[in-house]
Amino acid sequence: MTDHPIHPSHSVRSAAFVLIACALAMAGCSGPTRAPSAAPAESPTVVLKATVFDLPAQTTPAATATPVPAPAPSPTPAPQPIVMAVVGEPQTLHPLYATAQVARTVLAPVFVGCVGQDETGAPVALGCERVPTLENGDARFIGEGDERHLEVTFRIRPGWRWTDGRPVTAQDAVFAWQLAMAPEAQVRDPLAQKIFAMTAPDERTIVARFMSAAQARAAAAGALQGEVAFDYFSQQGDYARYARQATPLSDARYWAVARWLPAHLLADVPARDQINSPFASRPVGDGAFEIVSWNRGADLTLARSAQPFPLEPAGDAPSITFKFAPDEATAAQWALQGDAHLSQPLPVESIAPALDAPAFAALMGMSVVLPMPVFEQIVLNVSRPPLDDVKVRQALRLAIDAQAILADPVTGLVTEPLVLDPSGLFYGIAPNALAMNHDLAQARALLQEAGWQCDLLPCVRPAQQPNGRVITQTLQLTLVTNERAPRNALSQLVQKQLGAAGFAVDLRIVSGLGRASRLFAPYEAGGILLTRDFDAALFQAPSLAGFSGALDCASIPDQNNHSAAQGNAGGYCNPAADALMAEAEEGESAISEQARAQAIEAALAAVSDAAPIVPLYSPAWLLPAREVAGLRYAGFGIVTWNAWAWRR
Repeated sequence: MTDHPIHPSHSVRSAAFVLIACALAMAGCSGPTRAPSAAPAESPTVVLKATVFDLPAQTTPAATATPVPAPAPSPTPAPQPIVMAVVGEPQTLHPLYATAQVARTVLAPVFVGCVGQDETGAPVALGCERVPTLENGDARFIGEGDERHLEVTFRIRPGWRWTDGRPVTAQDAVFAWQLAMAPEAQVRDPLAQKIFAMTAPDERTIVARFMSAAQARAAAAGALQGEVAFDYFSQQGDYARYARQATPLSDARYWAVARWLPAHLLADVPARDQINSPFASRPVGDGAFEIVSWNRGADLTLARSAQPFPLEPAGDAPSITFKFAPDEATAAQWALQGDAHLSQPLPVESIAPALDAPAFAALMGMSVVLPMPVFEQIVLNVSRPPLDDVKVRQALRLAIDAQAILADPVTGLVTEPLVLDPSGLFYGIAPNALAMNHDLAQARALLQEAGWQCDLLPCVRPAQQPNGRVITQTLQLTLVTNERAPRNALSQLVQKQLGAAGFAVDLRIVSGLGRASRLFAPYEAGGILLTRDFDAALFQAPSLAGFSGALDCASIPDQNNHSAAQGNAGGYCNPAADALMAEAEEGESAISEQARAQAIEAALAAVSDAAPIVPLYSPAWLLPAREVAGLRYAGFGIVTWNAWAWRR
């Protein structure tokens, strides 16, 4: 379990901070405007979107009776380098293995790829001409019955090149997929594993063929034969869940399957040696920048490539230097002192205690306040009375006033309850789709429907025991949380709000942080969440990037299935809802621009009706930026995804 509580210091409301930060950060809070769409295929240039941090246009003064000679134009300032503070240092720069956030941040300006995600999480065509969909015909289902399969076609943009001058070809994508599927490479990529074959009909066309239902079942049985070693992944158990697959394999991120590596540089490097090859220290990419130096322990510098980069709007920053900070507080200090013009987003909880009030205010003045991709939540154990009754869970959720919690100083600098991560499955979906408005009267009405009498608080109801004796039950539960600011105060706020609806809530505060806390301890150590030994639990978790692993039946931890990745500690399981989730994540709807949102909303509605979680809020982090224009970032994903457009 991940737990990222915020610090209560400098407790000011988010709305005021957002207004101040947006004004001082030279950004309109209404978000980026849309620029013209991609240029025709024969042109090597495509216009994406307007930038976020551009200075506002100056107004023209009214004309006067006596014309004033215009001043001589000032010389255009020369483009300036950008220094960015990042926390930690990459272990490798090989894209196949660089999964850490710092490595992805450093590599995004170097490796742009076919289709990426913009600041809203939506897929955007970069090195490819367009995002394939069912509607435009580049994604389609072929065949009948068990042999029906998804085929996705990508077309590389004309003029797309590696920074050594060689063209990016479809064979580079085929090579990258085959490398990821080589057992010696020691890579476990679930998306790549869904592909049965990837081909290159010509230099600029990539065709990815996903497995049919029959092929998926064969893979689960270890019997699938093809151009790569499917049996190796079968032996690892990666295909086990497809043993009864009845539909073609698909994926909500199907558009991300076309990834390329420079085959002309790597084809002769054995798969087992890729991670330790010279390429892993100084790779050649397809972006606007190339690596010129890596001073381990200190910094890494990228310089703008001499090879023309075909995406617009084009920036002019000649270089980007990433300075490796040992912690978030140091990165904040570098931004304050001017040693860095930009920093990765910094959690308020990590930096507020390290700064005095004037320094924190100065950092706010050069920052934009953004939601962290985590959220504070109450998880309800749906298998324990009284929370095994859906009406009681719905009433509990209605009794919580998230806005009042947001407004209370004890919660610190926080944002709205942004539960859904748009950089995952949920781009284009309202990020607070699982939130519910506070309605105390409706909460009590639901409790009455469930048989609880709430004339006096807490609510009670008569219950007959097996021996026939009638007793009075109290609407009571225990809320467990960990001993970390602001949990003690926050749990008391929740206790008071639930008490007003008729719930008697006992608080249980567990000491320790992370795995040292019994709340997050492993299953075999009696971890409260993994053993599901709780009524309700208050803790912080990553924002939902998808349904599986968090809300589906298969991710409920038990004695046989209790890895740390199993996040459905509440035990919510509904086969009908599971089918809706599967359709949204892996069904045919995921390939359609029109059907995708409907499928996700149907699954979210099923989850919302069942009320297994109560989202409260997302803590804030700050994006410091001094004199850097062209940034497009909204709190999720990678800050450097559009570094080609940066200016200073």
